[in-house]
Amino acid sequence: MPDEGIIVTELAGRRAVARAMTPTDEVDLARLGFLPQDGRLARAVPTEEDRIALIRVLIDIGALFADGRDWCPAELVAHYREAGHIRQRFRVISWNSPSNFRIREA
Repeated sequence: MPDEGIIVTELAGRRAVARAMTPTDEVDLARLGFLPQDGRLARAVPTEEDRIALIRVLIDIGALFADGRDWCPAELVAHYREAGHIRQRFRVISWNSPSNFRIREA
């Protein structure tokens, strides 16, 4: 895992889930309405408009969007960008093993 930053691990459902790697990152997420839940931070995302607005802010603060399967956060952000809702480039994190990760810009 990176030593600092925010990793968005869930985004497709009615909530967003993220991990804060430092206390400062946790404060940033709290300002966006994330609350502690099961060792992670979660926030309700009731509408698609809320999700798009949240994605824009998370990109602006440098969050990493997890890559993976089945509408992972990185895939969802890419979908919104292809649809014209997101214009910014964003960062993606993927893992080869629990201790070996890769960060790329998309």
